[in-house]
Amino acid sequence: MKAYLDNNIFIDIEDNSLTIEDLIKNVDSNLQVFYYSASHLQEANEIKGETQEIIIERLLNRFHTISKVTNDNYLYLDLHSNDLLKIKEKPSIVYETINQVPFAQNTMKSMANLANEEQKEAFRNLLDIDMLRINNYNPVEVIEHINSKSELMGGFTLVELIENAIGFHPQGKDFGLHNRIAGIFELLDMIGYWKDKFNEKSNYARLWDSSHTYFSSSCDYFISNDKRTRNKAKVVFEIYGIKTKVVSSKGLD
Repeated sequence: MKAYLDNNIFIDIEDNSLTIEDLIKNVDSNLQVFYYSASHLQEANEIKGETQEIIIERLLNRFHTISKVTNDNYLYLDLHSNDLLKIKEKPSIVYETINQVPFAQNTMKSMANLANEEQKEAFRNLLDIDMLRINNYNPVEVIEHINSKSELMGGFTLVELIENAIGFHPQGKDFGLHNRIAGIFELLDMIGYWKDKFNEKSNYARLWDSSHTYFSSSCDYFISNDKRTRNKAKVVFEIYGIKTKVVSSKGLD
């Protein structure tokens, strides 16, 4: 059995509050292979420290943790073909590679903040979404509830809305499942479904939540201790018929 670990799981392992043995015991005794992706290293760019030396020490510690847990099993997305490949690569090499394009991170941050909180609230009010109610729905009910508002969304269902937006994007024809999942995560948050607590980093963090969800789709399990991410991921997997099981490190839904 294969599992993809959310960034918060690696942090807990690094802090010695969780072990791989715990995951195998709590989630599935047949777990054998764990994977990581470039998204983990993108998030490592957010590591802070009082001095550059401390930052470097913390980065090296993160590389070591990821390498030890995954045995360097790396999920690589080929953006030209949209193929997801399983290869062996050291986290430090992946980190160096993604930081060879320094403007990319700032570009992604700006893209993640295209809609402000006032616009999102206006969208929720337009659809008349009860956040407390929808948060108690299962994935099928969430999809049905959103689709019942199609008249207020230009006649589009949830998936049609995403596909329509992609159709108008200049690079839309090159978009793959990872782009679609990012769009659905954003839309789910806009309507208030397990909405992320807003701060200056929440939109950017959600980009990585959706990215981790995408990479986990090639594994048997997606293990995350972020309940908001888990619930959004379950809706995504229901939409696309993905069989990946989504659980916490304790094996809970």
